Amino acid sequence: MTELLNAHHIHKSFSGVQVLRDVQFTLQAGEVHALLGENGAGKSTLLKTLFGMHRPDSGTLSVGGQPVVLNSPSDAQAQGIAMIHQELALIPELTVAQNVLLGNEGQEVLSYPRMEARVQPFLDQVGLNVSPRTPVKRLTIAQQQMVEIARAVARQARIIIMDEPTSSLTTHEIEQLYRVVRELTARGVGIIYVSHHFDEIEALADRVTVLRDGQYIGTVNQRDVTQDQLVTMMVGRDLVAQVGPERRQPGAVRLWVQGLGRTGAFADVSLRVHAGEVVTLAGLIGAGRTEVLRAIYGADADAAGTVQLDGQAVAHPSPASMMRRGVGFIAEDRRHQGIVPDARVSVNMMLTSWAKGKAGVREADMRALVEPQMQQLGIRPANPNQTIRRLSGGNQQKVILGRWLAAGCSLLLIDEPTRGIDVASKADIYALVDDLARQGVAILMVSSELPEVLRLSDRILVMREGRLVGELDRADASEERILSLATGADTHAKDSAVV
Repeated sequence: MTELLNAHHIHKSFSGVQVLRDVQFTLQAGEVHALLGENGAGKSTLLKTLFGMHRPDSGTLSVGGQPVVLNSPSDAQAQGIAMIHQELALIPELTVAQNVLLGNEGQEVLSYPRMEARVQPFLDQVGLNVSPRTPVKRLTIAQQQMVEIARAVARQARIIIMDEPTSSLTTHEIEQLYRVVRELTARGVGIIYVSHHFDEIEALADRVTVLRDGQYIGTVNQRDVTQDQLVTMMVGRDLVAQVGPERRQPGAVRLWVQGLGRTGAFADVSLRVHAGEVVTLAGLIGAGRTEVLRAIYGADADAAGTVQLDGQAVAHPSPASMMRRGVGFIAEDRRHQGIVPDARVSVNMMLTSWAKGKAGVREADMRALVEPQMQQLGIRPANPNQTIRRLSGGNQQKVILGRWLAAGCSLLLIDEPTRGIDVASKADIYALVDDLARQGVAILMVSSELPEVLRLSDRILVMREGRLVGELDRADASEERILSLATGADTHAKDSAVV
């Protein structure tokens, strides 16, 4: 096979901290080469180095057998390298055609009709059935991702880097992405694919390279290794099998929701969550699960219905009033709704305690609360003065959990607790959720990962098209049963999901 890319003995440091040490990576024409590692393993730094966003301190890069120096993404694009970021880099107000040709317009001034005609073959190639004149802001996330891929195809990219491409896609949309990836590799394009989902790696990857703590661990043929072997390569140890915890003993009803609804989002949702119990809202993306959590917390104030906490009605739920009543909320969008990126870890962990008047702002007060929490939660590196944006996603999520632990809460609403988090951090967070429940905290959770739902839940409430359509006890639940309810294939769902 033809070698498209070779990264040889790559080293990279930031402010004296070594983040890549002697990393090796090669990419062949027509292959999908998966890059695996825990959050903080150095994957993002390597991808940015391959795309010209970082210059390596030492080591060499070759494209098509020729040494190259990439000083910018423009240099990388000139070498036929495209990158599809986890946070898509499109301009919402521009049309599909304008976004596809952005930076690749050529010397000719194109009229809108000629621009759209030029772009249409690329949209056909990736299976995107929308008009080239559609503003990107009107597209779904999956459609926007296909616009990014069409832009890479339009630039005749030989190497396409995909960073967590399925993080916001439905099952059908993931299958569409798989099809496009296979068609690209059939034409000789090389794909660098980053994902935390082993089923994706198994479905697509030819080879897998693993990084750990910024170091190259090895490259293996995907078909020659098991998931357990890859996990051991990633974390440097065998993880305890993630079987469900021993059955919990729920206490009194802590949360009671009746007839909750919000126009256009969900309707007639009734549920109960007991102290010491984990209840999960399962279902397909768009079923209304996140909207239910937000309505309970009062983040969306236009919901109808009643909410009771410990038997007391909450007249007009709002984030401030719910927080005062001991309700915590962890949003799915960690980056924009969970952290203050440029603030220190200690500040991020103290935000709720300050808002509830439970702690002072003196440095000594902060350290007394934060340092034990960081140790208990296993946050790495254990430096409370570091800005939180420098932590991995898993460690950021631990900080957010620590925020509510420090402030004290009796009910915790968690939306996608391990989205974009590596396997080792997932195990840590599962243990934390289980510990909280055993301490008597009531937990209402949304998760799209069915193994996670089965691992953590005492009861599972399944939503479809904005309504609760069934309830499963942990002992009766399976991935097939949940999917049947979520898709409407199961015609024997319970009429009521209220316990």
